[in-house]
Amino acid sequence: MKVLIVGAGVSGVAAAVALTAAGHDVTVFERAESLRASGNGVLVWPNGTGILRELGVHLPELGGRIDEADVLAFDGTPLMKMNLAGATEKYGAPTIGVLRGHIVEQLSRSLPAGTIEFAKRCTDIRPVRRGSATGVTVAFDDGTSADGDILIGADGYRSMVRHRLFGDVARYTGLASWYGLAKMPSGLRSEHVIPTYYDKLRLCTMHPVGDGMVHWAVEVPWPNEDIDRHGKPTAWLDLPQPPDRPARLREWFGDWAQPVAELMASLPDEDINVFPHVMHQVRHPWGRGPVTLAGDAAHAVSPRVGWGVNQALEDSWVLGQVLSQPGEPAFLLRRYEQLRYGRARRVQRLAGVARRTNRPLMLLRRLPRAVRGDGIVSNTLISNIDSCSNFVHMPAGRASTQEAA
Repeated sequence: MKVLIVGAGVSGVAAAVALTAAGHDVTVFERAESLRASGNGVLVWPNGTGILRELGVHLPELGGRIDEADVLAFDGTPLMKMNLAGATEKYGAPTIGVLRGHIVEQLSRSLPAGTIEFAKRCTDIRPVRRGSATGVTVAFDDGTSADGDILIGADGYRSMVRHRLFGDVARYTGLASWYGLAKMPSGLRSEHVIPTYYDKLRLCTMHPVGDGMVHWAVEVPWPNEDIDRHGKPTAWLDLPQPPDRPARLREWFGDWAQPVAELMASLPDEDINVFPHVMHQVRHPWGRGPVTLAGDAAHAVSPRVGWGVNQALEDSWVLGQVLSQPGEPAFLLRRYEQLRYGRARRVQRLAGVARRTNRPLMLLRRLPRAVRGDGIVSNTLISNIDSCSNFVHMPAGRASTQEAA
């Protein structure tokens, strides 16, 4: 089968690896001039690292192991902790902190030369008939086009493929992340622990990503009038990048507990990015005919839940399993969407709940230390993996069987 993929992010490249291994002829089209091999830091849960390992990625070379996630109040009061080492033990794969681009880079090494074509911006898609079968043609802004049996739109939350299919865009949530890379603050307890600090409206988190570096991110409200300079409720935009970003961050977070204050004091004047939090409606199905979606193009959620990359890997793995089965291409794509829909919806619900957790977390601060200790232990991650992952419930080669949604 000739498979076309638009977008060389995590979902696109991972799908290319899985589908190439399944024997398909795969071409990935990326609008950038080269692979984006850096990017923000992400957490990959045991389901995601299990998928990466199955796709041939050597995990110790990818990122740093994370054993615990601590939730604290802005003044350093411990509120909650998640034992990620317990999830590692249950699922047989670790949680890691890594730069998003390093995942793409590692996955791409196993693809045949020429699989990814760069400087290819998708402008249109259209079905084509080939005898009794229906294929698809993709047009690009350089005047060229490509024909395939199926098309996977893996082109992010501003997906052109999704827009051509359904005409919709992602919905802005009223929040934005400011983020960057920095040296690990001396006040960070361990390179294997993620601390996240909250007040009633904001948060600051630091993810160790290896080599003595952390990906840091803060989350703050961002009014619609600031992000939409044209008065239209759309997420197809770039947020304005204020020139006084370090000063704003120090004003907002400079008096928080260590290591937040230490981080803020050492921020550079550049390399601070601002990113809007958006969410998609999870459509059922999320494709038509020989076209489907994967990753953020299908189900973008805010980064707070930490499931963006993990969902992208789940989509890619399930695509590889389903398209290894016999059947008409459009039927197989609907099968993939059916398998992923219920779990993607659960992630979206988690994201909706996560947006409202600041004030309840602050209530934990009022508990006596004898009750709260060093943080109330939570098994939320294990529960979320069980409910949101296809990989942990679908042994290889069984994608054609019925799975409870």
